[in-house]
Amino acid sequence: MKAIAIIQDEHRAITAVVEGLRHLVAAIAAGQAAADHALLAALLRYIEQFPERLHHPKEDDFLFARLRLRRPEAAPLLDALQQEHAIGRERFVELKAMWERYRDDPEALPAFADGVERYAHFHWRHMRREEDEVLPLAAAALAPDDWEAIDAAFASNDDPVVGVPASRAFRELFRHLAATMPPPYGVGPQAPARR
Repeated sequence: MKAIAIIQDEHRAITAVVEGLRHLVAAIAAGQAAADHALLAALLRYIEQFPERLHHPKEDDFLFARLRLRRPEAAPLLDALQQEHAIGRERFVELKAMWERYRDDPEALPAFADGVERYAHFHWRHMRREEDEVLPLAAAALAPDDWEAIDAAFASNDDPVVGVPASRAFRELFRHLAATMPPPYGVGPQAPARR
């Protein structure tokens, strides 16, 4: 059942990046920060490559698939969450297009900021359902051989979809984001200390 802790850790990482995106866009909209399109691109790249291409497919193909076999009555919940994965991919494509419009036209900032808020709320609600409903059900229903397969999938380092050593690449991207994002979502850049 190591996958439960991995999924929760991945949810925290995803939340940190999405919240960092929300914070940055809100600061830009409030005139408290300049538009940093390189950082916005890195945040969006993480969302595209990690939750949308790696995390959600593993939930669908391993956790949800095994749970369907052990608890057929959970099918409506699992169907809804898989549909949300598909909707999330569509919403991400829309969000990325909003950012590209904003990058080319600063007047498009309000639409992008609204899109970020909607995307963040959607994902927060989705992850809460997984953690509050699916993970406890899986902990109670799945057998050791189910967990062996699920644990192996979530612990694997290579992702054939993105074709990179996933854990190393995402750790490096996450470190870059943490180093670039200002507090409270990251560790830098910070204002110089006053003497």
